[in-house]
Amino acid sequence: MPPSTDTVPERTTIFRFRASGDDAVGYVLANGIYRLRWQEGIVIGRCETGDSGGRIFRTTRFGEKELGGITLEGVIHSHGLFEGGNLGWLEPDGTVIRGGYIFAEEEVGRVNGPQVQLAAAALLLIFLPEEEEEDREAKRLV
Repeated sequence: MPPSTDTVPERTTIFRFRASGDDAVGYVLANGIYRLRWQEGIVIGRCETGDSGGRIFRTTRFGEKELGGITLEGVIHSHGLFEGGNLGWLEPDGTVIRGGYIFAEEEVGRVNGPQVQLAAAALLLIFLPEEEEEDREAKRLV
């Protein structure tokens, strides 16, 4: 049986809060961002750290796109054309809060491991928007 995604020491696991409980949706390992599918990691992006914080890049069909980043203080910022600006922040206990000009404050997940800042930014910049887009698409098909 593979080790639990919450106990692999070099991984920073990304959990999404749901009504049914915490759901591991992905992880950060070294400079890669991975989505969990059937307990396997699929590379979906990468991250970089710097003096002012970290940056998040999403792999696309034609290369990659920089989505935003996180400051050393834990504030997550999007480069999005229409929803650009502060998206939320990372609490000291690993809880990720979405909130800003557009969103009401809401606990959306948590991160656990050595790279919590990059994982929190990946949650707000990649995982949540893609999940919300999937939900909108599913509603259109109904």
